[in-house]
Amino acid sequence: MTPAPATPDPSAHVPAPLVGTADPDLTLTELLAVTPTDEPDTFAGLTETYGQLGIYGGHFLGQALAAAFMTVEEPKLAQSFHAHFLARGNPDAELTYRVDRLRSGYRRDIRAVTAMQEGSAVFHLMATFKPAEDGDERGPTAPVVPTVDQVVAERSARGMPSITLPPTVAGRIQMELISEPFMEPSPGRQAELQVWARSSGPTTTTHRERQVALAYLSDSTIMFTAVLPHGAPFTTHLMTSLDHATWFHHDVDPATWLLFDQSSDVAADGRGLTHGRLFDSAGTLALSCTQEAMIRRI
Repeated sequence: MTPAPATPDPSAHVPAPLVGTADPDLTLTELLAVTPTDEPDTFAGLTETYGQLGIYGGHFLGQALAAAFMTVEEPKLAQSFHAHFLARGNPDAELTYRVDRLRSGYRRDIRAVTAMQEGSAVFHLMATFKPAEDGDERGPTAPVVPTVDQVVAERSARGMPSITLPPTVAGRIQMELISEPFMEPSPGRQAELQVWARSSGPTTTTHRERQVALAYLSDSTIMFTAVLPHGAPFTTHLMTSLDHATWFHHDVDPATWLLFDQSSDVAADGRGLTHGRLFDSAGTLALSCTQEAMIRRI
């Protein structure tokens, strides 16, 4: 997600009304697209308010990757990226992305992207790009879980709403919770979380656009997994993403339902480490991601 406000807010997990939101009629691809400025390798991005988050972390991930793509020649695609959340984004301030071309080679390009607001760096991403190639392949088996239709039917029968997180309230992604509700963790619960997720709107048209949309989605629920075994509601924690890494494996359509399988190995020193795997409905692994978050009791 994105850095929390400086003053802890016990109700921070409750989505606040959206204000200053970008045009809701924009598709996710249009929202995350960036435009060149007068400065070389510098691009402007739209902002969008996600309640009390300011700017959702996946918004930074997607736009920064889109900015890096603007400096990388076809047919190279994103291999991986590593990002750091430096400060809380301000949706009412101008947002630009400065790209540094660290390496431009025949087989691999490396770009560093810094998001700037009001003269300060608020986010940093380093990404590697390469052309697709054939080679040995293997992969994990996707977990066996209820289908989306089964999850929706059970949720409706229990009179429960769908997940309400800032990016879902904003209408950018849709999510259906497979695991038990995670806003009120129970003692002894496993540090595991599974959801079905997809981007809203039409199918993205290019492989690059799909990678940008998947980057946006990858930050949605991963942070919360680290808190689940500790038996304390989110209202008793101050949580904020510190860094986030993603590796792309296969091309999938983010507008179709994807299984986001998440688990956390460790929580220590006021931090929690969580891993995520995103599968399509056929069991193909689209990406792997890892995130560390600050987790402090209020």
